[in-house]
Amino acid sequence: MILTIILILVIGLTAFIISALANRRMPDSPSVPKSILPYQLDRSDFNEPSIDWIFVLFTSDTCDACDVVLNEVSKISFPNVVVQNIDYATNKSLHVRYKIDAVPILLLADRQGIVQWSFAGVPPSIAISEALMNLGIVPPESGQSVVIN
Repeated sequence: MILTIILILVIGLTAFIISALANRRMPDSPSVPKSILPYQLDRSDFNEPSIDWIFVLFTSDTCDACDVVLNEVSKISFPNVVVQNIDYATNKSLHVRYKIDAVPILLLADRQGIVQWSFAGVPPSIAISEALMNLGIVPPESGQSVVIN
C-alpha cells in the first residue's frame, strides 16, 4: 500500500515537472513578420507634394516582386496622381524613417500624406484599379479606363 502511494506521488511529480518545463518553452516565431504599414507620410519627403495623390512604392534592387509592382504602377498616368519608387539602395533613409522592413510595399496617400490604401506584396491589378475608383481618383462616370494589365 505504501509502495503504491509512493509510486503515484513519483508519477504525479514527474508529470508536474514535465508540464512546468513544457510551459516555459518559448512559442514559435510567426512565419510572417508582423509589420505595420505607414498610415501617414510627410509629402515633402516625396516628389511633387502639391499633387493630389501619390503612389509610393518601397522596393529593393534584389526584389523580383518589386519589379512586377513597379511595372504595374508605372502604367498609371493621371494628372492628379504621381508614382514614386523608393529603392532601398538609393533611399535607405526613407525606408528607415517609415520603418519599412519588407518589400514591396505600395502606399497611396492623399495631399495631406494620409495613406488611404496600402498593400504589402504584389497586389492584384484589380485591387489597384478598385482603389483608384473607390477613392474617387478616377470616377467611374468619367469614362476613363482604369484597367491595369
